[in-house]
Amino acid sequence: MKKGLLFLAVTAVIVLGSFRYIPDWVKYTSPEGKYTISFPGKPIESVENDTNTDKTIFQLHMAAYEVSDSEVYMSSYIDAHTFFPADKSLKQILEDSRDGAANSLNATNVVTTATNLGENPFIEFLFTSAEFKGKDRIYVINKFQYSVLMIVSLNKDLTNADKFITSFKHM
Repeated sequence: MKKGLLFLAVTAVIVLGSFRYIPDWVKYTSPEGKYTISFPGKPIESVENDTNTDKTIFQLHMAAYEVSDSEVYMSSYIDAHTFFPADKSLKQILEDSRDGAANSLNATNVVTTATNLGENPFIEFLFTSAEFKGKDRIYVINKFQYSVLMIVSLNKDLTNADKFITSFKHM
């Protein structure tokens, strides 16, 4: 009987040890940004001043979680009420936002994968730079611009990108 219990204990250790622990994702809420999203860990919040092409200063609100040096998740928003372009279509605003983001990431290859001009309009794209690749979805909702972005090193895949991006919910 002792041999049977020892065998069961060793088997349990081997079987349980072969499973990789995957933590539950953490729901993040931005009351000011009016959205929720799920990260694979607790994100760190930050706010930076930035300028647009017209040199208008605005605040960029970010929440980011870094799994490692080679895998980063980030959501951000800006309030664009004071400089929202009245002379452009929503599609053009989304495309300009994509192009601006791609340029700031030094992306050499950008492929738009989806555009939605209905409720909660967005543009989604894949990109590659010399050092990393990623997937980004940019929303324009009520003159707020949101970005939901996953970046990985070139040798990693974007396995969790869709899970992260589609967890975004505007409130």
